[in-house]
Amino acid sequence: MESLDRFLYDGRMGRIGRFYCPPWHPHFSDSGPIHGYVIVFPRTSVTITHDGQLPIIGNPNVVMFYNQGQRYTRGLLSDKGDICDWFGFAPQLVIEALRPLDPRVDDRWERPFTFSHGPSTSQLYLQQRLLVEALSQENKPDLFYVEEKMLAILQEAIQAHFGRERPLPHTSTATQKSHRDLAAGAKTILSTRFAESLSLERLAQMLYTSPYHLCRVFRQESGQTIHDYLNQLRLHASLEPVAARDASLTELSLALGFANPSHFTAAFRRAFGVPPSQLRQKASSALLHQMSKILTV
Repeated sequence: MESLDRFLYDGRMGRIGRFYCPPWHPHFSDSGPIHGYVIVFPRTSVTITHDGQLPIIGNPNVVMFYNQGQRYTRGLLSDKGDICDWFGFAPQLVIEALRPLDPRVDDRWERPFTFSHGPSTSQLYLQQRLLVEALSQENKPDLFYVEEKMLAILQEAIQAHFGRERPLPHTSTATQKSHRDLAAGAKTILSTRFAESLSLERLAQMLYTSPYHLCRVFRQESGQTIHDYLNQLRLHASLEPVAARDASLTELSLALGFANPSHFTAAFRRAFGVPPSQLRQKASSALLHQMSKILTV
């Protein structure tokens, strides 16, 4: 029988997919236990009943949370069946995201989610839909963008359940220095290896930290996501080759580490106001010198 899941992204940090179970499917009521640690964004309305709990109305205003092996049943509400987007995460990422709001999570690492659902804010729902649609249309997604956005969605979904983002505790001088050093270490690696196909997980491994901690600290220290910082470096490096016309724009985009030429063109236009093809036609040394100052790293 055809799988109910369509996988859009599968990496070491987690998975992203779409789920569709039509009303007439023989496993509509019970499609088996959950595999992994998953948050689900319903797109149609269904009732979901976790074992031993009361039924929940799952709809686009709700985020559902599942631990590994969670058993549940599904009830029909919409004649379209059950359509949803889902995000699965490595268990250590879930624990790390929960820890600031639920310090006892380390005592139950096998079942970190103690809640079955939470609210889906409009901004959160939009973020996950945009990411799912982007993955549906891309053969080779930008890994940094996907992985950072996954973690942001996880964090926001958890914070929405708890009602607010609790402030981080006051950090010691040693911790502040550690954070500065971590952000500087990431910038050093990215500055010398920005054209490589690095993943967020690999960058975190090189810095002996977790992807979740690295993303949070980097943004706190620099005011930017790692993905945005990396794109800035690549765009700076692209200006002279674009003007020199020594390589095709397709070759240049791939050599600089962009996932594909369309990503390069879109990022270039956002940064400089014109697409690289137009700049190539009008380029001059003086113009490039001025434009290279637009972005600061």
